[in-house]
Amino acid sequence: MQKHPVGDYKILLIKFASKFLNRILIFFLSLILKIDKNKSEIIISNALLAPWKYNENFIKNYEKIKEFTILDIRRLFTIWTYAESVKDLDGNILDLGCLNGGAGFLMSLENNKGNTYLFDTFEGYVDEEKFFNKGFKYTNIENVSNRIKKLKLENTKVFKGIFPECVNQLISLGQIKLCHFDLNTYNSTKNSFLFVKDRLVKNGILIFDDYGTYGAENIVNLVDELKLEYVSDFNFFFNYQGQAILIKK
Repeated sequence: MQKHPVGDYKILLIKFASKFLNRILIFFLSLILKIDKNKSEIIISNALLAPWKYNENFIKNYEKIKEFTILDIRRLFTIWTYAESVKDLDGNILDLGCLNGGAGFLMSLENNKGNTYLFDTFEGYVDEEKFFNKGFKYTNIENVSNRIKKLKLENTKVFKGIFPECVNQLISLGQIKLCHFDLNTYNSTKNSFLFVKDRLVKNGILIFDDYGTYGAENIVNLVDELKLEYVSDFNFFFNYQGQAILIKK
């Protein structure tokens, strides 16, 4: 029997601790949240490497934007990594549902070609043309615009409106190389995807936030539906940190 290079007992201990903590956390969460324990898990990886802690370029940019986002550092690292991978491609970057602007700022800091456009209703969630004021809401577009100036993001603009209905009134969008969806509702996200996909360059990237986040089952349903319909057009990746990534073939 081949032994693990780290040591069989050490690996067994790590795996046991991970499973034990997972079961304990799921048990207590199930007491306060309506979760399906057969489909849910607190993801505790056996891997220990955390590149978001030592990548100097990411850390430098993260420090500039961390006060303007509620996304955790792991999801931001994913967004930054993909932004870096397309920074020299022709095309624009979109952040849909930008809220305070942090994720959009982070992508813009890596963008060498094209513009970065941030969109939000600045009135709350919208679905089927109706506004929902519950949940995350940020109304001060002027603050986002001022932060763009302070960060000296010359090719970045923020817009107020319902995407994509507002686009033709505001801007000539052009081709898209990266789009971050954080719209929280099924119809709004689907309509935005249908608009963006036909403008996406080859190897362009779509990042869906809230894939697997509690309370956002509608985003999981949408992405799973898209996988069935567009599997020949996109490569689908799930990092299980609350994001689904689609790369155009």
